[in-house]
Amino acid sequence: MLTLASKEPRRATRDFQSNDPGEIVDYVGRTLAPHRMDMGDPKQMSARLSCIEVAPTQIVDIQYGTDVWIDPGELDAHFLIHASMAGTSQVWVGGSEWAMHPDNLHISSPGAPIKIHMTPACRHLTVRIARSAFEDYLTRVMHIPASRPLVFYPGRDGGRELPVVWRNLLGHIIDQSTLGPMLMSNSRTQRQYSMLMVELLLSNYCNSYSDQIALYGNDISPWHVRRARDIIHASFDDSISVTDLANQVGVSVRSLQNGFRQFLGLTPVEYVRRHRLEKLHSALMDASPEASVTELMLECGIVNFGRYAQYYRQQYGCRPSETLRSRRPC
Repeated sequence: MLTLASKEPRRATRDFQSNDPGEIVDYVGRTLAPHRMDMGDPKQMSARLSCIEVAPTQIVDIQYGTDVWIDPGELDAHFLIHASMAGTSQVWVGGSEWAMHPDNLHISSPGAPIKIHMTPACRHLTVRIARSAFEDYLTRVMHIPASRPLVFYPGRDGGRELPVVWRNLLGHIIDQSTLGPMLMSNSRTQRQYSMLMVELLLSNYCNSYSDQIALYGNDISPWHVRRARDIIHASFDDSISVTDLANQVGVSVRSLQNGFRQFLGLTPVEYVRRHRLEKLHSALMDASPEASVTELMLECGIVNFGRYAQYYRQQYGCRPSETLRSRRPC
């Protein structure tokens, strides 16, 4: 848990302990997100939280001491970045289940219903970042219009480096707030740390703006990965094979696959699928009331309608028709 030397003139953290379920739900709801919670054995409940604010970001070190099932429903105006410090948790998003453990990160995005199961052995370091902070960074720093919802894709945290760097960054912030609470209370200093967290996630955890972020000069991938990505973007064939792609680029299949995994965090086939899904999602969001899902899929180069409808639901938590319907006037 977060600690603070007793001689500091100002507390850097807010500590909370309780075994009262109602009190716990209320406190966590006000600190992270309103939610409902079921528990295995209420008598074993012994929640411990330490909270540190790095405006406009909230860092919460949390463990419950018993099995809990947390159901915040759909987040509204903020993202939750979950880093498991101990134990393995289960997360359900849009009908898919994910394991959350100390070697990965999970980001809960607004609009996607989630449910989390933590065991007595679990301890999380959860960060709450306002949606406006990401949108502002996209617009003001990356010069990318935030014209559609930002969505982080579960399980695509770009390999092992980001989880390690993320935990080390949070540890650094916690240590600095403990050693110099007055210095770290400076609003400009806090904003700089918040911007660094936003930058790390936007540039390294696959999301609905990753393609644009790469195109706007934030791409560090080698030439053959950039060339393959350009070919994918220009192609309307959603069945393009890795072999054909490698031949067009002029590298081996193995080099292409390794480059995509290392620098983009997914395989070429997964990248093609994600690109098609993002095009479809944008088309659905901008569609006229007379449009049909099938027509929009064809325009995006998708011919396997049933399979991509399943992929879409896994990625966005709803069917393509539901997205289209939500854009139509009642």
